[in-house]
Amino acid sequence: MIPKSALLCAGFIALLSACSSTEPAATTRPEIVVTYSVLGSVVSDLVGDSASVTVLIPDGQDPHDFQPSARDIETINNASIVISNGLDFEEGLEDVLASAIDNGVSVYMIGENITVRDSDDSHADEEGPSHSAGDPHLWLSPLTFIQALPSLTDAINSATGLSIDPATELELLKQLNSEVTELMNTIDSCVMVSGHDELGYFADQYGCTVIGAIIPGLSTTSEGTAKQLADLKELALANDVKAIFTGLGTSQNVADQLANELGIKAVTLSTHYLQNATNYREFMLNLANQIAEALR
Repeated sequence: MIPKSALLCAGFIALLSACSSTEPAATTRPEIVVTYSVLGSVVSDLVGDSASVTVLIPDGQDPHDFQPSARDIETINNASIVISNGLDFEEGLEDVLASAIDNGVSVYMIGENITVRDSDDSHADEEGPSHSAGDPHLWLSPLTFIQALPSLTDAINSATGLSIDPATELELLKQLNSEVTELMNTIDSCVMVSGHDELGYFADQYGCTVIGAIIPGLSTTSEGTAKQLADLKELALANDVKAIFTGLGTSQNVADQLANELGIKAVTLSTHYLQNATNYREFMLNLANQIAEALR
């Protein structure tokens, strides 16, 4: 019979052996914070499982008027890197991001690494943002992400210590651009009225013309006047516009009234958030399909 003391000793030795195991501890993935969902989808596709991606602005909320909570600010300050639009788009985050940069947080702004579309934002509310940095709706053409992808990947790798290769994502974005181009080529004419000045990158890339907007500015925080709406109605009639494309931040009542007066459709687009799309590719194809269908 083995003495009780020997059993205790053996158990103690086994416990010490377990505690001194050489198995590596689980590593913590880098934390990447992205400001809004469409941009977050591209970043998630790029990094895969190599990092944890947190989207700050809830899907469906207008990024133009989002205001961060104390928890949001803490999330930003604890991030390995923050990825934002950078063209006065996330208006409520500008001071927070500037403070984060001062505190040593890496912040990458897409708008600083692409050819930015200029736009006449002279009708913006005098008390609202002028968007002098240019049109912030850059995600509405895959080519802007293609242009930014090398520097975006470099910024992520530098901030996180990862070795992300952008080649696969680059090919997917090129293929997406080809798919949208093919889809838009199925219509004879692409002349549009938009909710606010949001469809410029899409129009420039795919042969469309935006003759005006219900809210004549780059931000939904701007406002239109009765005279501007009357002028827009005349432009729509003169250009044989077939549909009004509205979205986040546009009054549905105003859009419906204008469409009824013109005898055309008011089509609601998801331009600022993924909505039911599972990724950026699906988001862009949904958008292009809605536009093409309405203009046929």
